[in-house]
Amino acid sequence: MLRQFLIFSSSAQVALDGLIQRAQSATGLRHAIQQQGLAILARSIEDVLTIPGGGGYILGTLFEKYGPARRIATDDALAIESLAQSDPIGSLRDRFWGGYVALLADGGGFTMMRDPSGAMPGYIIPVSGGWAAASDVSLFVSAGLLKPTIAWDEIPRYLAAKDLPAATTAIQLVREILPGTYERLTEGQSSATSFWSPWDHISPVERPGAAAMEERLKRTVDHCVASWASTTGSALLTLSGGLDSSIVASALGTSKRPFSCVTISTGDGLGNERDYAHAMASAVGASLIEAHYDLADIDLSVSSARHFPKPIGLIHETAFHAAAMRVAGVVGVDAIYTGSGGDNVFYNSNSLRPLLDCIRGRGLGADALRTLHDIAGKLEISAWTVLCHAVCQYRQLKRPYAWQYNLQFMTREARQDIMSRPLSHPWLEEQDGARAGKVGHVAFLLRIQNHIEGYLRAFDMPLINPLISQPIVELALAIPGWHMVEGGRDRAVARKAYHDALPPIIRDRRRKGSPSSFAIALLRSKRKEVRDRLMDGELVARGMVDADTLAAALVSDSGLELSYMRLSAMLDMEAWIEHWRG
Repeated sequence: MLRQFLIFSSSAQVALDGLIQRAQSATGLRHAIQQQGLAILARSIEDVLTIPGGGGYILGTLFEKYGPARRIATDDALAIESLAQSDPIGSLRDRFWGGYVALLADGGGFTMMRDPSGAMPGYIIPVSGGWAAASDVSLFVSAGLLKPTIAWDEIPRYLAAKDLPAATTAIQLVREILPGTYERLTEGQSSATSFWSPWDHISPVERPGAAAMEERLKRTVDHCVASWASTTGSALLTLSGGLDSSIVASALGTSKRPFSCVTISTGDGLGNERDYAHAMASAVGASLIEAHYDLADIDLSVSSARHFPKPIGLIHETAFHAAAMRVAGVVGVDAIYTGSGGDNVFYNSNSLRPLLDCIRGRGLGADALRTLHDIAGKLEISAWTVLCHAVCQYRQLKRPYAWQYNLQFMTREARQDIMSRPLSHPWLEEQDGARAGKVGHVAFLLRIQNHIEGYLRAFDMPLINPLISQPIVELALAIPGWHMVEGGRDRAVARKAYHDALPPIIRDRRRKGSPSSFAIALLRSKRKEVRDRLMDGELVARGMVDADTLAAALVSDSGLELSYMRLSAMLDMEAWIEHWRG
């Protein structure tokens, strides 16, 4: 069962009482907290921790950084008491972690903060005499607080940079509290402030001992996974057999908590990872269920991101979600775990940036030469080629990081519009240009944030991505980038940390799986409907997508194959638009 909340704050008490009554009836949420001018509704009173002395409330899941691997409960007086101090924001940041939103009393008003991982969603809208906040935009709609209206001027931003987080959403009036930020909320006013930055965890000097890094990383990952496992009775892990999901499988096995695994296969090519998944499930003694992508699960009018106030989905992913939920129903689980975010946290990049960081940190010596060969081995090209690329790209990589837009199929006018308002993020604005590799690492972390809260909320199923837990992210940021490619392997430190826990078939694997064959088969099998929905859709009609360029891509198999990801994203966006307009 999802952890959900709905908060009302209004100076008009009579209006507030009416809001509470309507919301309870419409959403089924319980009346957890009520005081003058404020009400909190939640699925369970256990999901709300009260800070002593009127300090505020924490909604969601909270763990101690240096405590046992279990969730802080409402009767954990010692842990909760430590929050009742002069700097609760600093205390939550430095001594705790989890998936939570905190509402802190602040001199007659309130400050709302969202944990750095972003595992608990947090959205805000204005209401009469104040504001409302919720974990799910649908709660605003059900409670009669919001009549959704698409913010059309925001759609080009999602077309060009759907993975870049932003506080402004594509639904008018709905604002997102970004991970690691807080807002002081007053009637008609708000301002966002960052309280956590990745740059605070990037060490200016190399930490001692590679072996120590690996041991500490494994200990931290095991602890975080065990902590999340303490919140669920029976879990289902989506196990591809890749490194990241296999690490989560190993950590779940160490936690001694019950779990099952599912591997979802396309049946051919890169999408068939059953042998890897069976090897890992056998290694941890977990049962494995095989499932398959099924074209029958795809309805081009249903967006995979329909519950988000932002069009960020891929239409072919609805088949993955449907398969996972079928297995979850058969096994009887209360949460689904994934290895999502591992590529981002462990910096699985093909960039040359780690070489520049090594030269800056260790000079032009043996370490730089070794890193040059490591990158060459990872990319499976010659060291000489890597060196030539590094020389050619040196000036570009030393410049401040600029988010790369996807302008494919966009009209000239739409391109000009998006380029006239450069997009950024506070983390990129703080970037240290001298550490090119860590700039890339931070950008990788940003790319996962829009997708963390989970695509299974529409099914009322918690989706837990333990690898994006705050302690793991902070530790990974402190590891120099060139260590991440040691031995010519991607995610090298994580790979070495779990060397003894992974079967050789996974430990030595050099290729990642992909559902690309299914996505392409979907476009081919529904070619006419795909064409009709895109050519007659809102993106073309509103002058954001060029009809001629799009038509040329849709007419041939090669066009579909080359553009399948972009087409899948545009199909999902059209379905998202249809959902929110309805």
